[in-house]
Amino acid sequence: MSYHFRLTCPGIYASHSEFDNSRTEKFERHCHSNYELIYIWQGEGKYIVEGVEYPLHPRMLLLMRPYEYHYVCPKLGQSYERTVINFEESALPSSLRSHPLLQKNGECYFPMEGLDDPIHTAYQTLGAVQRLMGEKAEATPEAQAFLQASTAQIFLLLTLRTAKRVGSEESNTVLRVIEYVNSHLNEELSLDDIARDFFISKYHLCRIFHKQTGASIFTYYNTKRMALAQQMINSGESATAVALRLGFRD
Repeated sequence: MSYHFRLTCPGIYASHSEFDNSRTEKFERHCHSNYELIYIWQGEGKYIVEGVEYPLHPRMLLLMRPYEYHYVCPKLGQSYERTVINFEESALPSSLRSHPLLQKNGECYFPMEGLDDPIHTAYQTLGAVQRLMGEKAEATPEAQAFLQASTAQIFLLLTLRTAKRVGSEESNTVLRVIEYVNSHLNEELSLDDIARDFFISKYHLCRIFHKQTGASIFTYYNTKRMALAQQMINSGESATAVALRLGFRD
């Protein structure tokens, strides 16, 4: 691993690092007591957060909350390059400290929209300013002030993006989950299965599903399975045969 830069100020630590990824055991499952923004410059593979897998690719941003276990599995032989900002909630402006994005098990995976994406540009600026300041940038008040402003800017851009899309995205996600559940009524589904297939935290999934439908996922799932079972029995199939087909244990 080689570091391109490290910057620190009260409540914030940032670093830009690159790995040759010749040994996967470098990347261990871990968590932090603070928040973490991870921006990917290079790399392919997967990122696992609280047991949910997300596709790893350039120009993606991940937000980790305190004590959320995570680790990266980049493809062997490919360069893996990232910028990490670890920050305390107190390092943000007071208006942002209670934002829903900071709540445990919220949305954590954010693909960028292109090279002109404002968040991508903010990370480029962070690296460019550090290079202008040179090796002593960690100790200067100017570097500390810039790091504080950059962290707040990146997080604010993230809140604006999620606020703009949250309504339609949540509705679309719930509709896709409903379609998914309806196509798997003859299987035993788990919340972990659904969360993994939709690249979403199971806690966030439960929240938006209940918000949109007024019911839990498994209330909906079991209600639909029982309705399908009743329809199959009414059409002449035996209760035993229906139970076997739909995966009921009793």
